[in-house]
Amino acid sequence: MFLIFGKGKSGRAAARLLKKKNLPFWLVDDKTPNWRELLKKATTVVVSPGIPPHHEVFKLSKDLKKELIGETELAYRFWKGEIIAITGTDGKSTTTRLTYLILKEYLPQVFEGGNIGTPFSEIVLKNPSGVAVLEVSSFQGYTLKTFRPQIGVFLNFSEDHLNWHKDINDYLLGKYRIFQNQKEEDFAILNTTDEKVLNTPTKAKKILFGTFQSDIKISSDGWVLFRKEKLFEIQKLKIKGTHNVWNAAVASAIGRIYGVPSEVIKKVVYTFKGLPYRLQYLGRFQGIDFYNDSKSTTPNSLKAALESFDQKVVLIFGGQDKGADFSYLKDLFRKKVKLAIAFGENRKKLFETFKEVVPIFSVETLNEAFEVLRKHLKEGNIVLFSPGSASFDQYKGYEDRGKHFEELIKIVFAK
Repeated sequence: MFLIFGKGKSGRAAARLLKKKNLPFWLVDDKTPNWRELLKKATTVVVSPGIPPHHEVFKLSKDLKKELIGETELAYRFWKGEIIAITGTDGKSTTTRLTYLILKEYLPQVFEGGNIGTPFSEIVLKNPSGVAVLEVSSFQGYTLKTFRPQIGVFLNFSEDHLNWHKDINDYLLGKYRIFQNQKEEDFAILNTTDEKVLNTPTKAKKILFGTFQSDIKISSDGWVLFRKEKLFEIQKLKIKGTHNVWNAAVASAIGRIYGVPSEVIKKVVYTFKGLPYRLQYLGRFQGIDFYNDSKSTTPNSLKAALESFDQKVVLIFGGQDKGADFSYLKDLFRKKVKLAIAFGENRKKLFETFKEVVPIFSVETLNEAFEVLRKHLKEGNIVLFSPGSASFDQYKGYEDRGKHFEELIKIVFAK
């Protein structure tokens, strides 16, 4: 008997999968009054990725010696195909989407899901085999047991989700679990510039990226190379930033591992305009350029966004405090930020961090931030919305936050 804890998208998908397999289950959450009694009768507990490990269901399952897994692990147990698992603090979604787009141009059965949108259970329910390109978060990694990707990717690692994990090492272990069952014939694509990523424990063959000595590298004449083969020319990419060059490079290398011709890879990466809310250019309004990077939920993603611009920007940032330290960005703010507007739950912390570094305002809401913009913007300015923080203090998610930013541009500047 299975007990699925969490009635969100992942929990409901897990329930549909078990129903199709004719396996008995209960679907519960905190509002289910007798869930603890049901747990005592269950053999396996399936937790949704949004349930943190300090929740009572983890301790109770351990005390009662119940197997506890996540929705990704559950789906894997019914999957007959191959897996490409992509993780990292930042860049997961873009790399997952590019990998999917490249492979589906050449292979018949390719599916995209995981943390990026479609739960793995939903994929398995409709297509029991093929190649699954999965974005895997540390939340999902935390509850993996038998999961084994044929290709595992670890893009980068920085402080994040400290409101979910007990500490940064716990967060790192959530990433490492993704690679724990790989075998010698599998591949682990790792960022050589990050020691924690480079030291990922795995039996797989390591493919490194990030420096000129790596397997995946940038040539002096502006090409991305994989084992000396030219994959694409950097200046022809439509997506901004060095971080996105590496995202495209990793996706392209995976394409070559699967035999996708380099001309097909070029066609995909040269036409890819990026995902919504990831450093998305919205246009020029009243002589001012607006960029929507609402998906930026960590200081590291804010750093990557700032480094993508040659001139100083007017920055709007802030949101739910996840315990992250922003102070290491002070020098970058001096170089890249003309004016900063901090909003949301952590606005006071951000104001105190940067008040001696750049001109900065502290406001409660995005609406108030636009009032400040209206008074201080000049023609030729660049407005970057890159919160570097979670959205859940005021919004349902980063998409909801990004849409609100776009609506306010239309209200205030598109007249």
